[in-house]
Amino acid sequence: MLENQMLQFLNSDFQQFTQQDKQDKQDENTETEVPNNSQRQLRVKSFEEKPANKPLNLIFQMLLQKKTQKRQQIKVDPKSIPLSINLSVQVQELPIIRKIMDKNEWKKAHNFDGDILWCGPDNVQQAKQFTYDFAMVFMNLCISRIPGAKLISTKKETTSIMAKMRQYFPSIYNFYPKTYTMPEDLHEFVEDFDKKDGISYIAKPDKGTQGQGIFIVSQIEDLFNNGVKDISYIKKNYIIQEYISNPLLLDDKKFDFRLYVLITSLKPLIAYINEEGLARLCTENYQDITSSNLSNVYMHLTNYSLNKNSQNFIIHPPDFQKINLGTKRTYTSAKKTLMKMGIDVPKLKLRIEQTIVRFLYGIAPFLLNSTREVYQDKWEKANCFHVIGFDILIDRDLKPWIIEINANPSLEITQVVQNPNGSKRVETSSLDAYVKTKVIEDAFIIAVKTPQEQIEQIGKGKYCNSYKMIIDGQPPIENLDLFYKLVDLFSNLCGLRYGNLNQMRFCRLANNSQLINDLLIKSDYDLIYKKIQLKSLQPDLNFFGFLEAIEQISEKLLKRKASNYTIQKAVTYVVNMALKSPSQQQRPQTAKR
Repeated sequence: MLENQMLQFLNSDFQQFTQQDKQDKQDENTETEVPNNSQRQLRVKSFEEKPANKPLNLIFQMLLQKKTQKRQQIKVDPKSIPLSINLSVQVQELPIIRKIMDKNEWKKAHNFDGDILWCGPDNVQQAKQFTYDFAMVFMNLCISRIPGAKLISTKKETTSIMAKMRQYFPSIYNFYPKTYTMPEDLHEFVEDFDKKDGISYIAKPDKGTQGQGIFIVSQIEDLFNNGVKDISYIKKNYIIQEYISNPLLLDDKKFDFRLYVLITSLKPLIAYINEEGLARLCTENYQDITSSNLSNVYMHLTNYSLNKNSQNFIIHPPDFQKINLGTKRTYTSAKKTLMKMGIDVPKLKLRIEQTIVRFLYGIAPFLLNSTREVYQDKWEKANCFHVIGFDILIDRDLKPWIIEINANPSLEITQVVQNPNGSKRVETSSLDAYVKTKVIEDAFIIAVKTPQEQIEQIGKGKYCNSYKMIIDGQPPIENLDLFYKLVDLFSNLCGLRYGNLNQMRFCRLANNSQLINDLLIKSDYDLIYKKIQLKSLQPDLNFFGFLEAIEQISEKLLKRKASNYTIQKAVTYVVNMALKSPSQQQRPQTAKR
């Protein structure tokens, strides 16, 4: 009886209640998204006064409580925070930074002063500045780059880490298309290509090239210069990625999202996603990939830098927040179109956030390792933040795929416009300026807060201006803390200098009786160390070499004994036993430089 009443309710009066709510959802990322509670309460009162509806009041109130909950948001006026920005180390000045500073009357700092040190895109990588001395000089400033950004600035490094995470947690890390690095994975790729069963692949240069050099692999010979199928002719520094063949379409075109994520702390891990972003569309209607359309990049590749050269490219209209036909759109506008198509946008947003959270938990221990290498014993005082660009493609099952991660997302706010006479001019893109101003301006406002202030004042699921906190410092679930434990164990063994593990210290693991058996004796530890050291051509083991060594120890120790052996379970056992060892209970004091 109650169930029948519930169905009638959902099909009658509740439709009137949700009709206005649908409009609220369509604009959920705008300032006008907060529902008008007084109007809602009037509708609620009208509903509750009907006698037939009395048995449903409790259920309705539960639904109402969820639906009428305002987006919890902290609004901060940028002008109320007198920030000073140090631009002394940036390679080139970005107009957007100057625009934000002028808008909010933020001052320019000099020498080693200021609140924020703006490094600019690629600055640290190009100038190789992020050393211990650099970090100490600017210790009192909030630095706009996390050490180890190269781990996400090159596709090869990101691919390596994601492959490792998939090896350990295959059911969790299934959102990154299978990827091969060249020439290291050539043999594996050739084997998979020969039995691909309709799977297509895209070849991309390892480092960002603004869309240049990307092509779809139609035959193995495409990977070799001049088509000569010889290892010496292979195109180096390329990655090959599986092509997602069932993309969700927007106006009959393939598209992806560029979303912006802010990391403000690595331990505890704190991260945000911006409410705004970009949708980049292809400029030709999508067709399933065939031999005849394989080379049509305007149909299959969403890169803005490619599609802006197409004659079908459409510049966004002045009112770009509404539904429009622009080739580049705001995230908000694209979501409105998807909702009009019948897509469950709230569900899609949740899936996207969950995917990004899993990626961050996977990459964070490696970034933490890099931070410790730079800051040494001062790593807990590291005051860094980083804005990362995520390129996300959605398939027809509403599954988000992380196609690429950008440690240096473009902050360009200009566009090339063609004049009626055929000439071209450069002008400010109001769409890019709107989105990227939010991204950088609000990142500055949040980054100057301490991690504890962010957790207490903002909190998970809540907004600070345009950023929503998606990780609030809580430890990861599903055993994802394993790699954090590996970093701690590596630190304990390194002793005086983090990042350089010598053979004597590594072999202390063999003093633990739980890490020795008839298949793994103390001398094996020396052999494992030497083999990895020789392969790396380094005098000591870095973190990646140490991880490989732990994997070899785990395999020798447990593979033949455990019927349900997995590398994740084995390494977890070894790490836990090593950390419980009396010699590892207390971390040695790190020498000051």
